[in-house]
Amino acid sequence: MKRSLLFILITVLVVACSKDKFTSEPKVEIRSIQPATVLSGNVIRLLGSYTDEEGDIDSVYIVYKWFNGNTATLIDTLMRFPTGRLGIPAQLRQSDIAIEFEYNTYNQTNMLTLPGVTRDTSAALGLILIDKTRKRSNYVESNKIRLKKP
Repeated sequence: MKRSLLFILITVLVVACSKDKFTSEPKVEIRSIQPATVLSGNVIRLLGSYTDEEGDIDSVYIVYKWFNGNTATLIDTLMRFPTGRLGIPAQLRQSDIAIEFEYNTYNQTNMLTLPGVTRDTSAALGLILIDKTRKRSNYVESNKIRLKKP
C-alpha cells in the first residue's frame, strides 16, 4: 500500500513539474525555403514557426550565409527588423512565419531584397527572434539554396 501511494505521489510530481512547451526565451524553427535554385527576380519564401511564453516577440535578425562547398565564405546579418515589417503576428504565444525576399531586384518596395552574387553559389538564411525584454531565441538556419549569377 505504501509503495503504491509513493508511486502515485512521484508520478503526480513528475507530471506537475514537466515543462510546458512554451519557455521564457522564444523558440523558432524553419520548416522550408523555396525555390531550391534561385534566378534573378525570383521570390524566395522562408517558412517557419515560433513559440514564446509571453507573446512579446519584438523583432527578427535575419542572417545570410554564402558557401563555397561546405565552408561558409560570408556571414552577414541583414539587420534587425520589427515583426510588423515582416508580417509576423504580434502578441501571440505561437505562430507561423512566412518571410519573402526578392533575389537581385527591387520590384517590390515592401519586400526584402537578397543581393545578387558574382558567381553561382549556395546560400542559407538564418533567423533569431528577440522579445521585448531582449531575450533571444535559438538560432536556426534554412537548408541551402542555389543562387544563380544574375
